[in-house]
Amino acid sequence: MMPSMLIVIALILGSCACDVVGQTCFKLGVGHEASGSGVSALLGKVFRSPLIGVGVLVYVLEFVLWFSALSRAQLSFAFPFAALTYVGVVLASRLVLRERISLRRWVGIGTIVLGVALVTGQQLG
Repeated sequence: MMPSMLIVIALILGSCACDVVGQTCFKLGVGHEASGSGVSALLGKVFRSPLIGVGVLVYVLEFVLWFSALSRAQLSFAFPFAALTYVGVVLASRLVLRERISLRRWVGIGTIVLGVALVTGQQLG
């Protein structure tokens, strides 16, 4: 694999990782319990939570990494890698948020990984 391809993959995976961290921060910032208090209570959580702010900052970094990757790679190569974000979010949901993940969801995650490998594998090999 050429060094430039390694850079592209690192940028894309960094972007995916930032998306996972950002989503996890957002979830932790708004809380686990359903809020029946309405929009104003939710907005209060959003604007007062430091984790929401961290999530937004991580998203800014994500966009920088993503645009940098897109400037170096074809969209048809880069975009399928973005599906790995779904895998990362499920893993973070399980490990950080302690959510229960069904077997069906794990099979879906495996299917996503296989799909990314099939779609991008030729360019990597």
